[in-house]
Amino acid sequence: MPRRAIAGDPIWVVYLVAGALAALVFAVGLERGSTAQNLWYDAIGASAVVAILLGVRRHRPASRWAWRLMALGQASFVVGDLIWSWYDAAGESPFPSIGDVFYLAGYPILALGLILAIRRRLGGGDRTGLLDAAILAIGLSLVSWVFLIAPLAGTTTTDPLGFAVSLAYPVGDVLLIGVAMGLATAPGARVPSFWFIAASLTALLVADQVYVLQNLAGTYEDGGALDLLWVAAYLLWGAAALHPSMVRVVEPEPAPIALLGPVRLGFLGAAMLVGPFLLTVSHEHLRPELVVVALATGLLSLLVLVRLAVVVRALARDLERRRRLEDQLTFQAYHDPLTGVANRRRFVGAVVEAIALRREPGLVNVLFLDLDDFKTVNDSLGHAAGDELLQAVAIRIREAVRASDVVGRLGGDEFGVLLEPGSELDRVRAVAERLLETLRQPLDLHGHRVRASGSIGIATDNAATMTADDILRDADIAMYRAKASGKDRVLVFDPAANWGSTATTSRAARPHVRVPRRAKLSTDPA
Repeated sequence: MPRRAIAGDPIWVVYLVAGALAALVFAVGLERGSTAQNLWYDAIGASAVVAILLGVRRHRPASRWAWRLMALGQASFVVGDLIWSWYDAAGESPFPSIGDVFYLAGYPILALGLILAIRRRLGGGDRTGLLDAAILAIGLSLVSWVFLIAPLAGTTTTDPLGFAVSLAYPVGDVLLIGVAMGLATAPGARVPSFWFIAASLTALLVADQVYVLQNLAGTYEDGGALDLLWVAAYLLWGAAALHPSMVRVVEPEPAPIALLGPVRLGFLGAAMLVGPFLLTVSHEHLRPELVVVALATGLLSLLVLVRLAVVVRALARDLERRRRLEDQLTFQAYHDPLTGVANRRRFVGAVVEAIALRREPGLVNVLFLDLDDFKTVNDSLGHAAGDELLQAVAIRIREAVRASDVVGRLGGDEFGVLLEPGSELDRVRAVAERLLETLRQPLDLHGHRVRASGSIGIATDNAATMTADDILRDADIAMYRAKASGKDRVLVFDPAANWGSTATTSRAARPHVRVPRRAKLSTDPA
């Protein structure tokens, strides 16, 4: 299990502040293109690798390998930087070089770490988001192809290896673009660590694209402003790992059906228009009829997308109605329709579960409460008043116990309470006495003030061999004995008293006991 970091952990803030100062020194404090500036840049990149590994050790996310692969990918970039710095210090600039091997290896390793994170985030979530990611990635890849890869492919060269390496860089960016879109559209928490990763990927991809364009134009300057984007990418990824929310980046989170909202619809529409747009702007002498076809194709794509959005929304509404109906039917199956508390089936199931999960005897405690002379209310005030009394009693019982305790109506005027496992017997008695005291508070029913009382029986799982049926039977017997002993009292089941010889859990099968008509429940006019 991941260890949750202390809220307000400031280490990521310290790292970002120190990184910003280091970036400032890189930009204005060191000679541009010097060995010192190159090594300073390498040190910033290495700090990101250390930060990621430290974040994994500090916060212990559920999927550590995702973060470790991210650290390995960043480390591959750093090694490439160090090799390039060594060549530069020696006055050499071979291309391709061993440094390019490490640069290019960083892209698939980084992508693999992100893919593992996406797989974790998709656990039980909306996998259709990956289709959105594919659409967006293909659209952006088309832009990269037209403006970056195609110009490189069109250049004449006598060095096939250098040509292949040159093409590999924008292809690596296309790979990261696809994975980044998958991370952006996958369900899961949008925590600060997630946004740090998104910002880092954006800085990395923008820097790479601008670098290729500047290389094509011959305007790139070593140690210039563009390098600050790569510095930002390193620092933001390190901050993402150090932030306490990094554990949630690789955690699944259930997500509702992904509707095609305005933002999502806008991005998908823009991606679908990329092809027709590039077709019209990338050719200087495009025939007019082809322009019309491109525009019509784009318009048709948008209309189909809007139509699908309408269908998805209709399906989502239908599924939501079905879900509400299922929730309603489930509630009705396990709750008493009159009082809203658990019904007998649900209450008995809770006791069975508590017995199965107990670690030792004496941890499961059940209270049976039966209203004294409830028939008096029905006979004198009517069944509607009796129902109202039962509803009021259920409310008072819920208010007198903990939220973790299970309250159920077992039939008629009989209620049960399954106390939180591990409750001491003294606390169980105190809860029962509090219940009786609460019941004694007067109620106004149909213009009459009613003072109710009840008899409570308590039973616990005294032996390891006791079953749920045993403890429910004992609680019922204790409640019956409390009623027979004068009502309005609490009685704990005593296994040594041999109470079970004549009493059973069936009220019809109990021996008849003459109870005085002197009612504990009075119906004085209000």
